[in-house]
Amino acid sequence: MNQEIAQSIARNTTIQMIQQIITWTSSFILMLFLPRYLGPVDYGRLYLAMSIAGMFLILIDFDGRMGIAKRIARAREQAPQTLANAIGLRIILWFFSFLTMLIFALLVDYPTAVKILLIVFGVEMFWRAIRTVFAGTFLGFELLQYSAVGAIIERVFISVVGVSAILLGANSLTIAIILVVGTLLNFLICAKFTTRIVSYLPKINWTAMLSLSKDGVPYLLTTIFGVIYYSIDTIMLSILTPAIVVGWYGAAYKFFDVLVFLPSIYSTSIMPILSRLWGKEDEMLSRTAQKSLKVMMISGIPISILAFTFSDKIISLFFGLEGYGPSVVTLQIFTVGLLLLYVDFVLSSMLLACDKQRAWATVAFAAIFVNFGLNYFLIPYTQTRFGNGGVGAAIATIITECFVMISALSILPRGILDNSLVTVSLKTIASGIVMALALWLFSWYHPHWMVNAIVGSIVYLVALFSLKTFNAAELAFMKNFLSPRNFKNILVLHKGAST
Repeated sequence: MNQEIAQSIARNTTIQMIQQIITWTSSFILMLFLPRYLGPVDYGRLYLAMSIAGMFLILIDFDGRMGIAKRIARAREQAPQTLANAIGLRIILWFFSFLTMLIFALLVDYPTAVKILLIVFGVEMFWRAIRTVFAGTFLGFELLQYSAVGAIIERVFISVVGVSAILLGANSLTIAIILVVGTLLNFLICAKFTTRIVSYLPKINWTAMLSLSKDGVPYLLTTIFGVIYYSIDTIMLSILTPAIVVGWYGAAYKFFDVLVFLPSIYSTSIMPILSRLWGKEDEMLSRTAQKSLKVMMISGIPISILAFTFSDKIISLFFGLEGYGPSVVTLQIFTVGLLLLYVDFVLSSMLLACDKQRAWATVAFAAIFVNFGLNYFLIPYTQTRFGNGGVGAAIATIITECFVMISALSILPRGILDNSLVTVSLKTIASGIVMALALWLFSWYHPHWMVNAIVGSIVYLVALFSLKTFNAAELAFMKNFLSPRNFKNILVLHKGAST
């Protein structure tokens, strides 16, 4: 991985982390007020309409920003035509999806209030779909600061105006309009930034657009299969166990989902880079892929250890042990397999960049049946044995992720990974063991758990450096990256594209 690629990954990962922190905070503030002040009935209408629109939006997004980003990363000079074709395809998909959604609402005979909300969110799907095209363009040019600005303004606007409206007695329709205006602001900002890198839009090439739609099917199927896969456990728990078990499981899964934010944003940052290297600079592709897996292993091991060790503190802080005590063991099971998920995210980006999206969609489809079969046996067993079927669902999730990782490695093109990762893995595992021992020994002095976590993290870093896990080039890059001057450069809205 050369300096330019490392800088691009570091810059875009940092930008996404800043965006995530701000949007999480804004969403959290809104959710403190929304369900309570709207009441269960009105909030239920809003949630129902948003959920239905979200399902149709998956179809409109089609291959999402990843497919667009890959095409643009490989042929940036064709970005205007790619952008025009992608927008044209999404306009067609929006029209049919919007019409289908309205027919669905009439057939199901939803209340008038829900139908009005569906119309509002249906109109919104138009610019949300095109905004995805803009986001894919930014990603293809490795300029994620543009989409970050739009997302931050959207969430801050919705939180400030939304909370104010709720306190003034707004109903679900008013909140829906505020949500829609927020996404419209995001769209307009992204549209403005798009003109910095794509100065004009040619006429739609209908032949190319048809080819685009065919190429995008595997991405769409992967998304659909992923939604099904991540919903199966909760649905089966709701059928096979009491409602309270679903609540315990949901609490643990919610925090587990938060823990994967790092591989999610990192894999997004590397995907366009791997795409433009594929078939052109195989050696650099291999080095970038291996460095990425190294980063994930070094990051994932301490996070897993800390989450496992302090799972009771985490559940107590966010949910309360009195009502969610059984969530602790479920969270611990999740954290044991957290590293698998970190690796899977990076492998997913590698496969998409190497044109293995069809094989990846097949893996996603197979994962549904693996997860279903495991849940079918493990949920009833753990519910009978421990009174907590969520334990079985968590185990099923981890085993399925292991299946996904093995499958991904088997279809990854040969030559991308080599045996050097074994040495890195052994060093990070050894550092993790030292960290775990330090946490255990330091706990004898009964410090505050956050202090213990900080001490353990420091011990882990010391162990990494002692085992010479980083080479000279990596150390020089980290020193440069952590400098105040470089951090300022990360936040600059550069005009043009990184190359």
